[in-house]
Amino acid sequence: MSDTEFAKLFAAIPERDAEQLRSLIVASEFVLISIGEEDDGEENVAALTAEVGDFDVLVVFTSEQNASHFVGEMGELFEDEEDVEGVVVEGDALLGYLPDGFGLLINPEVEEANVIDPTLVTEILNAGA
Repeated sequence: MSDTEFAKLFAAIPERDAEQLRSLIVASEFVLISIGEEDDGEENVAALTAEVGDFDVLVVFTSEQNASHFVGEMGELFEDEEDVEGVVVEGDALLGYLPDGFGLLINPEVEEANVIDPTLVTEILNAGA
């Protein structure tokens, strides 16, 4: 997705236009930060999540550059033994695997940061039903 299309996505968030948001998200690719840890010789992999206010969010980025910037700015979040990787995910898969009750935090630590709260995420998911 181009910067112009992401600008459309960010403009649709405060309008709470679930159908347009769904269309834009499904047409996009996002970068997730995958944190792998070794636990008794087994590798566990999880996407980065956070808490915004009183709800949980999945942390996603609109580009690898934004994800790299975040890792550089927030280095204290990542322990030495953790393996930090970026994983590109298509928008429909992102919506399909988003845990119940989660929102989305898009581009934290970047000027264009945005949040989609869990209520709006539910509306976006229902727009595709």
